[in-house]
Amino acid sequence: MSGDLDLSPPEVPEPTFFESVLRYGLFLGAIFQLICILAIIIPTSKSHEQLSHDASLQRQASKWR
Repeated sequence: MSGDLDLSPPEVPEPTFFESVLRYGLFLGAIFQLICILAIIIPTSKSHEQLSHDASLQRQASKWR
């Protein structure tokens, strides 16, 4: 009975070139998606808002001159 039991590791074929490209492409795509999600979640600098606020203040000041 113990002669029928095969405990050797299964034969796993080497990945093909296409499978390797697909695997690394999926990893890169996942990293890109995480970067995009983090860019939305993490607040950016307020320099754009500050510039537009300064411009509106300058326009108001020029009206009073």
